[in-house]
Amino acid sequence: MISVYPDIETNYALNVSRGRISGAEVFTAYGEKTTTGADSGVLWPNGAFVFPAAAGVQMSVVSTSANDTAAGTGIRTIDIHYLDANLAPMTETVTMNGTTPVLTVATNIRFIQCMHMATFGSGKSAAGNITASNGGNTHSYVATGDVRCSSSVRMVPAGKRLIVADIFGGATDATSSANAIIRAATPTFDMHDFTSSSIFVPTAAAAFQNGSAGLKLLCPITFTAGQSFGLTFNVDKAATVVGSWFGWLENA
Repeated sequence: MISVYPDIETNYALNVSRGRISGAEVFTAYGEKTTTGADSGVLWPNGAFVFPAAAGVQMSVVSTSANDTAAGTGIRTIDIHYLDANLAPMTETVTMNGTTPVLTVATNIRFIQCMHMATFGSGKSAAGNITASNGGNTHSYVATGDVRCSSSVRMVPAGKRLIVADIFGGATDATSSANAIIRAATPTFDMHDFTSSSIFVPTAAAAFQNGSAGLKLLCPITFTAGQSFGLTFNVDKAATVVGSWFGWLENA
């Protein structure tokens, strides 16, 4: 009998998802930003996007609500998935203390991949805006009512190669007239590394008017250890802009 899925056993990405490829794993990012007017920048929920120092830093984690605390109705503990100064993947669980900042045990956080709820109270989400910051720069953000970060940027761990295969994006607003441009972007371009300046160079783009679409990359984009990939945007009025990308990590 001829299979209706002729490539189901040979599809590399599918076998990564199945755990059949040694040293490989699915790797994705999801970005979202609700603007109050015309806006642009990295697709994530906060303002300026700044990379931590390459040597790594200690983070201060705090909420704008007293209910995000060890016995509160909001998020009680939060997991921070990060790369250390050697680009090794690490996780630290922080017990929230409301509006009083809590310092991470780790002092060598090079980049936060994601920050998300671990345990929670009756509200089952963040009661306030939760930030992880250092030196006045916010490096991860969980908005009120959310359960996880929504940043489109990820950094490649040590010993790995990132393959980006699919990108999705879109924008919507109350009047169905928001115009948005979403770009695939990276701080490393043509042998230059702009990571220390937090500058993203676009590599592809798509335009939307109150709609969304996906982009299948016939030739996937490859990034090596220490390189980053994410999405940037421009929107002409108040709107919610979203973007996701999908790929995998494999041994370099």
